[in-house]
Amino acid sequence: MYSTSNIRYNSSFTAGGILFHEFIALKELILSSNFEEALKSELDNNLLVGIKTLGARKRVLGELKRRVNEMPHSFWQQFYQWTEKEQRLALLYVCLKTYRLVFDIHWEHTLKKFKTSAQLDALGITMFFDELASRDDFFATWSQSTLEKINTQYRKALQDAGLLKANSLKKPREISDAFWQYFVDNDETWWLEACFIA
Repeated sequence: MYSTSNIRYNSSFTAGGILFHEFIALKELILSSNFEEALKSELDNNLLVGIKTLGARKRVLGELKRRVNEMPHSFWQQFYQWTEKEQRLALLYVCLKTYRLVFDIHWEHTLKKFKTSAQLDALGITMFFDELASRDDFFATWSQSTLEKINTQYRKALQDAGLLKANSLKKPREISDAFWQYFVDNDETWWLEACFIA
């Protein structure tokens, strides 16, 4: 059995990509002082997100809550001032901060691919997963279907954030200098490199 203190990765990112529409729909809740109570009400009443089944709503809102709590409240105040393209990119940043697995795929595999061929496909990520499995016993126990879901969700997240088109990695476009400056000012310059611009 694995001690939770030794577990590096979890598979909860499979709940769904960057969740752009959910973050926009729940703006008032996220910015409110009683976020967790308001989110529980949304889980029960489904007035804003429109996710039909309770099980799916519970998974998505659970991950949304996790991501919101990962970031300082000031981040979310800034987030809702950015353009849609900047918001989508910022939600990828939140995923990299929240999920160690997503960060490692991006930092150890995708960034290298951008610097060499600028091509990213499902097979390359699968091969990277094989490498991870060889050095992480817990990750090695994950089912093929879980790995495929993560592979698919990760590539979709890159597409939604504007970093991947078809199988080609690309620098984000139409992003303001002020957006990048926010991350520089908050000692998160690694994020510029993660977006292929540093």
